[in-house]
Order: sequence, then C-alpha cells, then structure tokens
Amino acid sequence: MTNKDFNNLIKKLSELDSGAGQEVTMRAVKQAGGIVQSQAKLLISSDTGALARSVRVKNEVKEDMVSSTVYTNSKYAPYYEFGTGPNGEANHQGISPKVSPKYKQTGWMIPADAMPVDKAEGYGFKIIYKNGDVIGYGTRGQMARPFMYPALHDQEQAIAKNTERLFRKKLKEICNK
Repeated sequence: MTNKDFNNLIKKLSELDSGAGQEVTMRAVKQAGGIVQSQAKLLISSDTGALARSVRVKNEVKEDMVSSTVYTNSKYAPYYEFGTGPNGEANHQGISPKVSPKYKQTGWMIPADAMPVDKAEGYGFKIIYKNGDVIGYGTRGQMARPFMYPALHDQEQAIAKNTERLFRKKLKEICNK
C-alpha cells in the first residue's frame, strides 16, 4: 500500500466517524511501540537479562499527536548499542546511520574486582598480573551490538501492515453498522 492509498484510507475513515481515526491511530501507535520493544528485547543477549528487562515503552497523547517511545535508562545501553573503543569503531555495523559515535582510540584496564577471572576470560579480556596477582583485565572495547535501531528499522513493514489491518478492520466495522 502506498502512502497515498494509506492517507486515502485514513481520510475515508475520518469522514465516516471523526473519532474512529484517532481511536485506531492510538491503537496502532501503541501496538507499534510494543512490536519495537519486543524486537529490541529479542536482539539483546546477556548473562543477566537486566538490559532486556530495562527496555520500556511510553505511550503519549498530546493534542492531535500520538507517540510511542521505546527506551531504556540502562547506563550501559549506549555502550552495548554502539560499541566501545577501537573494537567498537572497527565493528559497528547495524547502528543508526544518523549517529556518529566518537570512540576512545586506546585500550584500557578494567579493575580485577569488577568481575571474576573466568568471566573476564569469557569476554576475551587479557588478564593482567603484577607479582603473580591479577590486578585487572585489558580490553580494547567491545563491538557494537545494536538492538534499538534495528528493532525499529527491521519492523517497519510489520508495523505498516499492522496499522493498515487495524484501519481496514475499523472501516469495515463502521460500514457494516
């Protein structure tokens, strides 16, 4: 369906029932937010699941505007989405083309008390010793693991089809009264 066809569908619905267009729009936008939220959570792989649990949706209606915002307040979400350090700069496929992160150009050390050695080894960090004791883990950052941008970008067609379905259903419902 083209934008012109879709706009004509909305216009017809509004002509039949002025409140119906707004009702369906609100439902469609809310469902779109849920679709993006679900997809974002699916794209996250982590040990604890904390990042996935932090992905939220905020639906708002202000005057004639309806919006659904998918977000996370997790402090490490941007590092996960965009990557860090030289590794992030070298491997950031899939992030939004409208974002140009600046990456630290050197590696760094993570203190030993930040995690156990086996976990650091699992992440591929270099174990740093001093006098036989582990003092930290060397890293050059992590590659990007986008989840927010692809969650929206990859679901655009599904959202459009769902919105069209909702409008067509409401139009049929009104016409059959």
